[in-house]
Amino acid sequence: MFLLLLAAILAIIVLLRQCKPQITDELVDVVVANENIEPYSLISANQVTTGTKMLMSQARDYFSDPQQVVGLMATAMLQKGQRIRFENALPPEKFRFVADMKYEVVSFPAVFSEMVGGQVRPGHKVNIYGYHRGTGQDHQGDMILVASNVWVVDVRTAAGEESRPTPEKAGTEPAPAAGMFSVASVGLGMQPASVVTVAAEPEVVQKIISELGGNDYTAWVTLAPDPTHIATPKAPTSTPTAVPTATPIPSQTGNTTGPTPSSISGKLHMSDRDGGPQYSVFPNNTSVVWAVLDLQYPAPVGPIPIRIDVRQNGNTVFAGDFTHPKSGQASYLLNPTGGFAPDAQFATTAYAGGKAFSVTWKTCGNTQLPATGDDVSASGGN
Repeated sequence: MFLLLLAAILAIIVLLRQCKPQITDELVDVVVANENIEPYSLISANQVTTGTKMLMSQARDYFSDPQQVVGLMATAMLQKGQRIRFENALPPEKFRFVADMKYEVVSFPAVFSEMVGGQVRPGHKVNIYGYHRGTGQDHQGDMILVASNVWVVDVRTAAGEESRPTPEKAGTEPAPAAGMFSVASVGLGMQPASVVTVAAEPEVVQKIISELGGNDYTAWVTLAPDPTHIATPKAPTSTPTAVPTATPIPSQTGNTTGPTPSSISGKLHMSDRDGGPQYSVFPNNTSVVWAVLDLQYPAPVGPIPIRIDVRQNGNTVFAGDFTHPKSGQASYLLNPTGGFAPDAQFATTAYAGGKAFSVTWKTCGNTQLPATGDDVSASGGN
């Protein structure tokens, strides 16, 4: 009986082997470059074709249909006739973070505690501020809005490792405040995010590099509000003084009448408010700015006449006569008819005591500026 059962089992095994389909290694089409294709270029339909065949077992890593490649980005130089592997052509966002080629991509460092506790992550829209830390009475520090509503596409640690959410086990307390976005490194523990990569228009990227690199501002990153509600915090101020008023005139000659001090020195900067901090960039559709002028001259000279003008490409867009109340700092509201042109460069000059003090600034970005100087946005993204 046992032998009969064993024979039956063997017969079934032989029958199953005979019924198993035979797999043949067929020749299949693969995609090849129809011409030389430069790296970092988007592949078009006329640049690829099916021109060679490969064994199916060897073609698993190659494109088989030209339409699969159209619109992808070449990651290396592809020679005419070269078979195209999956790694040779990737979606643009997989290769350069964003698909839209109008955006430039740039990275910059930021201190962990100055980027929302290290919790900035890809997909966030952020404002990038630049600040100089004060070093004493001669330099009390300043702050500018470098760029607003900028798209974050990557966040990494100082070691170049990708930041990702800290894993939390079910039923356990959240991880301590090392930042939501940290990475585990052997021997180093959880490392906070400290390098932010953003995608923006080239002019915005140029502004970021100019201010954070060229002008040595330190980055402070915030999660952006709605673009129409971007405003800088009010700096503490002393008891407000009367605001000097101006009578706009068509042009200026630099001549003033009244008491002239025997010696005078001064410093001029632009701001968004009376006595406010220095800003070099203001949002488009800015209607008013403040010239903050610090004049030092000896007693007993008190009020002195001054003249302030604003020029764009050499053309006067605002000029006004004022009275500087005394030696020290005073602020002057500049409000030309129709406001200041968007995306433009300006030079403000104050004339006092036979001397001229100048500063340059510009408008850019798309933030909305309130109509008064009491609570206005500081500067717009470029």
